[in-house]
Amino acid sequence: MSRRKTDFSPTAIDLFAGCGGLTEGLSHAGYKVLAAVEMNELAVETYRANHKSVHVEAKDICFVSPKKLLREIGLKRGELDLLAGCPPCQGFSSLRTLNGSRTIRDKQNDLIYQFLKFVRILRPKTIMLENVPGLMTDRRFKEFIHDIKILGYKNPVFGLFNARDYGVPQRRRRLIMMASRLGKVVVPKRTRKTRTVRDAIQHLPAAGNSGDPPPVPEPIQTAGGTEPKPA
Repeated sequence: MSRRKTDFSPTAIDLFAGCGGLTEGLSHAGYKVLAAVEMNELAVETYRANHKSVHVEAKDICFVSPKKLLREIGLKRGELDLLAGCPPCQGFSSLRTLNGSRTIRDKQNDLIYQFLKFVRILRPKTIMLENVPGLMTDRRFKEFIHDIKILGYKNPVFGLFNARDYGVPQRRRRLIMMASRLGKVVVPKRTRKTRTVRDAIQHLPAAGNSGDPPPVPEPIQTAGGTEPKPA
């Protein structure tokens, strides 16, 4: 696989891609997402249904070779415009840590080092990492910032951002980290007016009139045999 020379869209790779929400956003922002890494089978099935042109590595990221992935998508080291992703965050979530009052020993917490592995080998021009606020005070994040500075990402920008301040009809605080090898990172300005759910969906057809097929009930096992789940 190689990119056409006439395609000037900035390129991106989506790590810990889930069902493709970040890829969808990057696509709307003008990026050409070339590859994604995700191990959950159902998430991969959904991702592929919605992003058919993206090369998907459907396996544990610990066993994905960044060098091989570059060859698959036809890029050389240093050519990728953006490496983005959200390492699993359950171990840092305030719900599980009771707002930081206890430590959760979750092996997934160390997957931020896999993100760092891709940075070291791919040397993308820019990086974007998103996660729960609890990660910002964890030693792993501090080590991550230290290491990417050594790799040439001199002035990483990070902090807690609320999605409602950027036009999303939802109160959602997240840690966002952005870094570049090419210069200063500019943080987008906040919107002056927040959007409500009504603002976002009032133009949609009434329930039942969208034209989408109704969900098909899945069979469930009962003592008397198999019967459909209620829709």
